[in-house]
Amino acid sequence: MPTANRSRAPRRIPLPLGCITLALAFSSVILACVAGALALSGCGGARGTASRRIVEREENAGKTHVRLRSELSPARGTLGDPITWRLVATIAPGARAGAVAVEEAPASLEITASKPPGEIRAPSGLQWSREYLIRGFDIGALALPRATLPVVAAGRIDTLEFPRDTLFVDSLTQAATGAIRPDRGAIGTPLRAVDYAVLAVAGLLAAAVILVLIRFVLRSRRRKEAEAAPAPPDPPEAILDRALDQLEYLVASLPRDVYYERLAQALRAYAAAVTGVPASDLTTTELDRELVRHERVSAEGRERMIAALRRADLAKFARYEDEESEARSIVRQARSVSGKL
Repeated sequence: MPTANRSRAPRRIPLPLGCITLALAFSSVILACVAGALALSGCGGARGTASRRIVEREENAGKTHVRLRSELSPARGTLGDPITWRLVATIAPGARAGAVAVEEAPASLEITASKPPGEIRAPSGLQWSREYLIRGFDIGALALPRATLPVVAAGRIDTLEFPRDTLFVDSLTQAATGAIRPDRGAIGTPLRAVDYAVLAVAGLLAAAVILVLIRFVLRSRRRKEAEAAPAPPDPPEAILDRALDQLEYLVASLPRDVYYERLAQALRAYAAAVTGVPASDLTTTELDRELVRHERVSAEGRERMIAALRRADLAKFARYEDEESEARSIVRQARSVSGKL
């Protein structure tokens, strides 16, 4: 009995194997459907598409429904071959069509009317049509001119435009056209691994160039800012030392009054720069009183300043046996004021 029960039990397929089987079956069904759809679409596209092309559009003239259609037969042509261009308008009952208007054709097209307008009335409405004969005298895609049709419905006139179409003209003869394969558009070329590598290298090079340019621009901007920044002003001590150096160099060439006047001006300019006192407008005595009032002015520096100024004032009019030696001595006394005020 146990053996018989085991033989009647259904055989179970492991879960992974069952999933794989279902996936394969489902994939087979999908592939079959896709193949059938491709076969059907291929058959439908080949039926009459090479000999005729139809472009349609639907509009409303008020409450009247109108279907406009442009037909080219054949769809492609060669230089100078006649091609039939047929304009068809299906208009709902209660409306009528006027005279069609076609814009002037370009120099590469020759358009002539081959048949007068035709009208077929039926209970479902009016079917209006007009045929033209077209010849193309240029290679490539030639846009057909604009065609409009006035429609009168309920006492109102609406001008409707037929859908725009394009004529494709080839340079081959009819015999050669039938010997070659039909045009199926551009051939897609997938990218290879080397193409992706080249693109990656080009992207890295472009990023590197951009980074170099950014660094160059930032460095140039910083350099310009550094050049435009004004130099810090010289300290008053440096200005005084330069003025005394120049006076010591010109001690033998300058007149005595001019020499001591420049010396006094240099000392007063130094006092004004350090203390803020307008020393150039004050006498030596007035300057001494102003410097005494300032707590930050050291007594030693003030005394050296006033002593050098008074000695320079007296030296303008005094007579010395060695005037150059006296002038250099006063300059040395003026140097002792630097940094002490």
